[in-house]
Amino acid sequence: MQEYVTDAIVLATFPRGEADRVADLYTKDLGRIEARMIGGRKPLSKLAPHLDVLGFATVRLVEKNQFTLVDAMSAPLTPKSRAPERFEKMLEIASLVRALAPKGIRDERLWETLRRAQTEGELRALSEILEILGYNARHASCETCGETPVGYFFLPTHEFFCARCGSKLPESEVVLLEEVQ
Repeated sequence: MQEYVTDAIVLATFPRGEADRVADLYTKDLGRIEARMIGGRKPLSKLAPHLDVLGFATVRLVEKNQFTLVDAMSAPLTPKSRAPERFEKMLEIASLVRALAPKGIRDERLWETLRRAQTEGELRALSEILEILGYNARHASCETCGETPVGYFFLPTHEFFCARCGSKLPESEVVLLEEVQ
């Protein structure tokens, strides 16, 4: 059994079982992990208030076959990061990180970018987040027609598409790259 104390950004939470919850976290020391919160769905849970989606917290984890979140202390969101347009962009970034970042691999550059976006409201382009995760839009061409520049990234296949071809893909599975359109 191993214990860790680390800073984390909450990417998502979802129910597990009748009373538990699972938090998808991007941590400074461990990278992306999923941690079980025992009793996290109960109204009097001591952990749930500290683990709002996109929130920042210092967490204490115990690892034995899986990570279990045993304690958390949250920091309040800054006024910049609470602005609705920024919050929406951060949700997009969190979704992208959840879809592409491997579990258990620490990436200091990704951590710093996420932390800066969360605390200072500084939002990097989605293409930069993709580049950190290993997908460079600047050197890509459309998977269908070979055109450049690309404007879309298709999550299920990890492929880039031009604006014409990408507009035919399902919106829920596409990342629109704002500066490369």
